[in-house]
Amino acid sequence: MKTIATILWISLNLLVSSQGYSQQQTIIEHDGPFTKMLLFKWNEQVPEEQKNHMITLFEDLVKEIDGFDHFEIIELTHSERFETAFVLKFSSEAAEKIYQEHPKHQQLGKLGPLLVKDFQEVKY
Repeated sequence: MKTIATILWISLNLLVSSQGYSQQQTIIEHDGPFTKMLLFKWNEQVPEEQKNHMITLFEDLVKEIDGFDHFEIIELTHSERFETAFVLKFSSEAAEKIYQEHPKHQQLGKLGPLLVKDFQEVKY
């Protein structure tokens, strides 16, 4: 059931995001657990090695931060705008704040613009 809900959410988001906006961020404030979805279109000719480095940083963050509970990668096959979705689940806003301030997240912030052509963040 969660998979169906995730697919529906991605489909709805892609439909709404197809209006041509880039580098857009949609945020809904939460008190408890929430999910953040990062949608990517990779730059052309980004080596798999660099993509894997980015993925490893996310996987490390899940292991290192209490409250960053889950990381999942979804390849988007029915989107013209985005290729990949990273799904991040947090137990609280406080856990997300720790994640954002973590040195590995800072590395991701520097690496992202080199590897990613288009990006959107959705928090629900």
